[in-house]
Amino acid sequence: MTLRTKYLEPWIQARENLERRDWLSKDKEKEETQTLIDKVYNALGSISWSANIRGFSNTERTVTLATYCTDEWLSDIQENQMLDLLQRRLQHEPGGQQIKVESVYFYILLKRGYDARHFTCIWETRHALSSGLGPSCIGFLVNVNRNHWVAVIVNFNSRSILYGDSLNQEPPNDMLAILHWWMHHHTGHRFTTRSLEITYQKDAFSCGLLSFNALAHHFLPMEYPLIAVSNVRNGRLKILLDIIDQHLDQAGVRHLQGRTLLTSLFDRASSPSVKNISSPSLNPKPLLTLCDQKVLYLPKARLG
Repeated sequence: MTLRTKYLEPWIQARENLERRDWLSKDKEKEETQTLIDKVYNALGSISWSANIRGFSNTERTVTLATYCTDEWLSDIQENQMLDLLQRRLQHEPGGQQIKVESVYFYILLKRGYDARHFTCIWETRHALSSGLGPSCIGFLVNVNRNHWVAVIVNFNSRSILYGDSLNQEPPNDMLAILHWWMHHHTGHRFTTRSLEITYQKDAFSCGLLSFNALAHHFLPMEYPLIAVSNVRNGRLKILLDIIDQHLDQAGVRHLQGRTLLTSLFDRASSPSVKNISSPSLNPKPLLTLCDQKVLYLPKARLG
């Protein structure tokens, strides 16, 4: 995979998508969208194009942030970033210490334990539950059929399992079997299954955002209202801003010295008119040329 394909093209796609949204946004939402896109431009101009993202459980490159600016399906990378943000936010809330937000790999470990009928992979959570020192709620996301995200919350106080699916589908029987097996084995009680409030999607890419939003809304309803189905793209950009803010805080720097590739690529003043984006003469050569020119000014350490 070439340097351009791996690092530059995702950012180019992100910029083009933002420009189209800026131009095509409807009058009633145009001001909000344009203000949000301006914030995204400013934020992206302050980070390096291929550095490690700081302040999150998993180490990922900043290029993975470009996905939030597009309609691409959110992978485990983006889902875990959002879950990390929620867990950190809960730590500052009264009672937040009793809520545990797990990564997207939690259910995978549960399934392995169920399939093998052993518990080594989930020993830490099991021990906490049996000792009575564990959380009152566990929230996590599950990937169904490798193409769809759903939200699950296990509430130990009410002995209930909450399930949220943005396609308005019932939980798969095999998933319920695993969850009920795990809960009964470690608590000795049967748990009921209830619906988790969630926005229903009308597209093919919003399940990742809406499942996370349902999880966050359940725990922090004032801070995370349910996203309107017409506002999912703006919702992705708001998450992006939160991630960049966390990264800059942990990196201990708010402004990079010198101009990075993203400073130039996400510069309103140099942005070509969106009206001409579809023109063969302007797409994509000017942006690729811009990238080629700016790569020369990046430190060699950034090229890895």
